[in-house]
Amino acid sequence: MAADEPALKATLRDFGRKAVAERHDRLEAMIADTDFLVGDRLTLADTTLIGVARWAEFHQAVDGAAYPKLAALRRRIEAEAAVRYAMAVEDGKKPAGSGACLGHVPLAEVIERFAAPA
Repeated sequence: MAADEPALKATLRDFGRKAVAERHDRLEAMIADTDFLVGDRLTLADTTLIGVARWAEFHQAVDGAAYPKLAALRRRIEAEAAVRYAMAVEDGKKPAGSGACLGHVPLAEVIERFAAPA
């Protein structure tokens, strides 16, 4: 927030952490006895989960140890070659990969090429 309003910031952070914890509680309860979220194969749901879980960690919104099924699921997802490849690209590395990825286009370039004129 640009404005220096400590009380408002604290209230919003508290609200956000409670909302994230509530969703983690629900997800923890919903995780079945499968390798991934919806079965035994990696899906878009799993890769989306990794992005969200990493943001929750980055913002220190929840204690990951409080969600053992989610933590185990996350380890399985992050062990997948495609996920390791994507995370390496995000970190600015140039992993060899399997050859399926034909190239990486930086977000700034995508915006410059395809954004609607202001």
